[in-house]
Amino acid sequence: MSFKSLDALLVDYTTTRNIAGCVCCVASMKEIFFFHAYGYAQVEPSRVKLNKNTIFDLASLTKPLATALAVMQLCEEKRMNLSDTVQRYLPAFKKSINGEKTIKELLLHTSGMPAWFPLYILPSEKRIPFLANTNKGGHHVVYSCLGYIVLGMIIEAVTHMPLDQYCRTNIYEKIGARKMFFGPTQQRNVAATERGNQHEKQLAARFGDIGHVLWRDHVIKGEVHDGNAHYCFQGVSGNAGLFSNASDLLLIARQYCAGTIVRAETVQMMTRDWTGTQNKRGLGWVMDAYHGVLSDRAFSHTGFTGTLFVADPEQDVIILLLTNVVHPVVRPELTAALRNKVVQEVSSAVSA
Repeated sequence: MSFKSLDALLVDYTTTRNIAGCVCCVASMKEIFFFHAYGYAQVEPSRVKLNKNTIFDLASLTKPLATALAVMQLCEEKRMNLSDTVQRYLPAFKKSINGEKTIKELLLHTSGMPAWFPLYILPSEKRIPFLANTNKGGHHVVYSCLGYIVLGMIIEAVTHMPLDQYCRTNIYEKIGARKMFFGPTQQRNVAATERGNQHEKQLAARFGDIGHVLWRDHVIKGEVHDGNAHYCFQGVSGNAGLFSNASDLLLIARQYCAGTIVRAETVQMMTRDWTGTQNKRGLGWVMDAYHGVLSDRAFSHTGFTGTLFVADPEQDVIILLLTNVVHPVVRPELTAALRNKVVQEVSSAVSA
């Protein structure tokens, strides 16, 4: 099993293609086949080399590895059901269009809630009414950060605990994942993200007045990159906020697939296609995203900061890629191509 081509690809991207750095791990349930670090945790204001223990902002990997896992644990404990409506747990959503949406619809991104909105441009008292009443209609898949923000609020309402505390106590500490946590963090070995929030600032300006927002202008490091998570929820949100290094990410991948965090039948429920469309969705996961490269049982998720989690139970392979492609400026055009090439290289290596 040779990973020379994968190694060459990652060297290329972290030198000639200007990605600051990355950590890549390829493993099975019992072995590690490839585990290397490349480049820098930050390149400004000074250069800091990264290593295999560097902690990254996982961005939207928070959705499956915190929010969806917490929901499914609570379903196993019969503290909630997938068919329950939002208004059952959040009184502020009663008699609203999104109050009638179900936990399942939010998990699958089929609730009709919009993909994104900069909640922080609204006065704090108007944010919940906006979340309760804003809906595009329909039941097709629309990947919605807002839906997962609502799920995070539901978890807190059910457990009477902050989301980060619930996940730490009931998921991460139980499996020994000591480097998986919600920020902010003062730890030094952390990969930097964007210099300020210029990318999100430009997006938010399309939705209204942004002049009152106290935009960050420093190199973001150890605090969540996502604006809603940072400005509205102090770094702890159902859509973003989780940090980890590759070792703990591999640990949670293995424990999850083994049925340790939630039961094996729950894992099977979460990692099947529920939507029956080209945009296949599991409960928290994207299904069969690498059709023809991995098996149709493969499930995955990505994060805006440059993160990737893929698990293929049929081939017994786990692919983890942590990059800081948004440092020092956001370059989304680089991310998808790199992820696809990494998955293709791993598939070629394990099937050779």
